[in-house]
Amino acid sequence: MRRLATILLAAVAVLSLAACASAGATGSTSGDPTAVFCPALDAYGKSLAAVEALTPTSSVDDYKKAATQAKADLVALKAVAGPFVGAQLDTLQTAQAQLDAAVAGLPANPTPADAEAAVEPAVKTVIGQVVSTYNAICNAHPTPSSAS
Repeated sequence: MRRLATILLAAVAVLSLAACASAGATGSTSGDPTAVFCPALDAYGKSLAAVEALTPTSSVDDYKKAATQAKADLVALKAVAGPFVGAQLDTLQTAQAQLDAAVAGLPANPTPADAEAAVEPAVKTVIGQVVSTYNAICNAHPTPSSAS
């Protein structure tokens, strides 16, 4: 899982750099809704990567804190979703709800390895949805610098 987490963190970093480059290319982000949405999606992806990066020695509290941060970042994403509200955002919310349920369903005293096993499938699902949403929305709209 650590290798997957490293790969995911690298992918999120690349996506973040692409979003920063596109937002910084014009100095203004007011005309393009992706200029606000895509960085928020990146932040959400990073918080999910932080959940994915937890190890079998991480505490259950670490899982709960990381999942709470991911949920907060999804709320921030929804706040700037604007024209992107629809099926893909609904799918993200459903996947996040499944992650929340997996974390909430952890028994009172699971071993860290049991916590990881319970949460990992839901985290992978949400991360897959983030990547899919990023590819559909953020990669599908050329930035002003690439449209010339």
